[in-house]
Amino acid sequence: MNGSLAGFEEHRLAELKEHVAARAAAERAGRPRRRIVMALAAGTAVAAAAGAITVSSVGGAAPAYAVTKDSDGVVHVTVRDVAPGDLPDVKGLTRQLQELNVPAVVDYVPAGRKCREPRGAVVTDVPGGLYRTPTNVPGDPGAWRMQIDTKLFKPGQTFVWTLYVDPVNGWNGTSTILMRDPVAPCDPVPDDRPHYLAKTPPPWVRATSLGGYRVEGRTVGKVLPEIGRRGLKATYLVTEPAPDRPRDPDMPYVMYPTRQNTPVGGDWLVWQADESTKGTIRLYVTRTLAFPRHR
Repeated sequence: MNGSLAGFEEHRLAELKEHVAARAAAERAGRPRRRIVMALAAGTAVAAAAGAITVSSVGGAAPAYAVTKDSDGVVHVTVRDVAPGDLPDVKGLTRQLQELNVPAVVDYVPAGRKCREPRGAVVTDVPGGLYRTPTNVPGDPGAWRMQIDTKLFKPGQTFVWTLYVDPVNGWNGTSTILMRDPVAPCDPVPDDRPHYLAKTPPPWVRATSLGGYRVEGRTVGKVLPEIGRRGLKATYLVTEPAPDRPRDPDMPYVMYPTRQNTPVGGDWLVWQADESTKGTIRLYVTRTLAFPRHR
C-alpha cells in the first residue's frame, strides 16, 4: 500500500468480536481451530468503507477458493483452508475473476515480504457496494465469503488482490485495494512497514504453559530462567513503541519484519508472551516500554 494506506485502524468492532466469539465457540465444540480477523486500511473515509480490506485465516494453510457469478453481475468468492504447505493458485484465481468481468490481478507474497510500492494510483472515490465486507460461511468454520459487484467498476480500474502470510503470526491473509491502470507487477521486497500489535494476545495463543507467571515489565534476564524451569523454549518478537502513539492505546507497539535479527539482551523488557507453538514461549520484547512496568 502507499503512504496514505500504510497504517491499520480498528473497524467494525462489533463484527470482529462476533467473529472471534463464533470461532471460540467452534473450538470449544472440538472443530479445527481457525479464526477470521478483519481490519481496514486507513485512508479516506470512502476508501476505508469499501476500498481496502484485509482478511486473515488462521490455521497455517493457504486459502482455496470458488468463484461464481449471478444474473445481477455480482461475483461471489468463497475462500477456505486447504492442506498446509500448499500455495495459493493466484494465476487461476486471477483468470477466473477476469473471465467473470472482475478486472483483477492476484499475487502472493511470503511472510516478511511485500510488493514494491507504489504499484499504481489508489482509487479514493470507491463506490459503495463495489464489494461487501467478508462474512463467515454458515456451517463451514474454515471459510469466508465476499461479493464483488462487476457493474460498479469504471474503465481503467484494477482490483489488486494480494495473498500473503502475516509476519507476526504466520496466518494466511488477503488484502485488496482498487487502483487505476497501469498497475505494476508485484516485485517482492523486504517488508519494512510497521505492523501494529495489541496489548493482549488472542485466547488461542496465550501462554498457558506459564501458569500464572506474569512476564509484563520484567527483563528478559529474569523471565528466561522461569521459562527454563518449566521445560519450555523461548523465542523473541522484537518490537518498539508505535511511532504515532496514542493513535490507538490498545495497539501500543509495532514490529518491523526487517528488524527481527536484532540481538536481544538480558536487559530488554518483556511486555507480552504467546504460545502459538506448544512448548515454545514467544516473548514480545522492547528496549523501551510503552506503558507502566509491572511491579
